[in-house]
Amino acid sequence: MKRFILICISCMLCFCCMAQEKKFIKGFSGGMMLHSGYQFGGDNPYDYNPKGATFGIGGVARLHLTDHFRTGFEGYFSTLGLKKDLVKGSHNKLFWTGVLADWYWKAGRFYPYVGATVGGGMETAYYMFEGDSHDWLPEVNAVFNKQPFFAVDPFVGCDIAVGEALRLTVKADWLMAIRKTGLNRPQGPRIYFGFIFAH
Repeated sequence: MKRFILICISCMLCFCCMAQEKKFIKGFSGGMMLHSGYQFGGDNPYDYNPKGATFGIGGVARLHLTDHFRTGFEGYFSTLGLKKDLVKGSHNKLFWTGVLADWYWKAGRFYPYVGATVGGGMETAYYMFEGDSHDWLPEVNAVFNKQPFFAVDPFVGCDIAVGEALRLTVKADWLMAIRKTGLNRPQGPRIYFGFIFAH
């Protein structure tokens, strides 16, 4: 995963340098977003289906290659707290990052867009079936597991200009986490709110 992130960053830096020399970048934008959504699904040997509200944070950086096309990368962390049939403190965490491409329009102060991100991520699951998450005693009936996945994340959204360089943004997506066994990893919709600096 670290190699993938470094490769993405290196490619973007090289691309920026080449683009600046050839003068074909129309601009760039980037910012941070908070999100909330609903997550469900996942394969594990306990026949347990983690599902519920998930919350997280992340960010995005884009190069504007034309008046309507952008590319870049983004990455997010998302945490689902688990209580049903488990001890409080159990959770399912997702991290994913990847290369994005989107198509956008301008309608006054509004910049609607549609696109997708393709990349990879890591699912971290901690299930405590009995015990106490607030003490410092070893828990016998608990499990911790990490599994990588291939991520496909289509999205739609809209930036709202509130100044020359500042935009508010709202976005909706549906993360699909895929492994060799198929589309059985955690997935679901999310709504993002944040701010974008554009130049």
